[in-house]
Amino acid sequence: MSQAHVHLAYAPRGPGLLYGVMWFAVADDILGWFIGARDGEHVASYFVLQDYYSPKETRFFRSLEDDVRGSWAEVRASGAEEPSPSPVPEEASHELNRLQDAFVRHWLFFDDDPHAGAEGEALRQRELPVRHANIRASQLDKLQTGAAIWHHDSPDTDRSVLIHLSRRWPLDFEAEG
Repeated sequence: MSQAHVHLAYAPRGPGLLYGVMWFAVADDILGWFIGARDGEHVASYFVLQDYYSPKETRFFRSLEDDVRGSWAEVRASGAEEPSPSPVPEEASHELNRLQDAFVRHWLFFDDDPHAGAEGEALRQRELPVRHANIRASQLDKLQTGAAIWHHDSPDTDRSVLIHLSRRWPLDFEAEG
């Protein structure tokens, strides 16, 4: 079983969850999942940074739906997305789904979840925004607070992976180095 690296960014006086991402390495590749804000909506996608740990050029692939077995695209440096078959090997797709599910259950809740009422109320009591995708109130104390943005990195997180990914993901916010 793999251990995922996790990073979240949160704007408590703005849109709330800016993005959350988890990833793990399989040989030379990085496999993961992200969710974040884009034009006031939330986008979620699985991703692969192919050949990230090799001397070859790293290629970025992302699922077009929030489905590891659905449609995928390769995202070029120009931002153009070319249709692509899933780059996730079958055996790795189960681990990717397992880690994504654990990440969501531990860190996030969604406003359309019938069991989310208490979570939303806990954020409102702290005068924090409740949007479609939110960080669980019980996890907020794990974030390092800043003036505008709070964030969390799991121990030993290689932030260069996050920076590389955020330069091409379709979200409004890029990770800071």
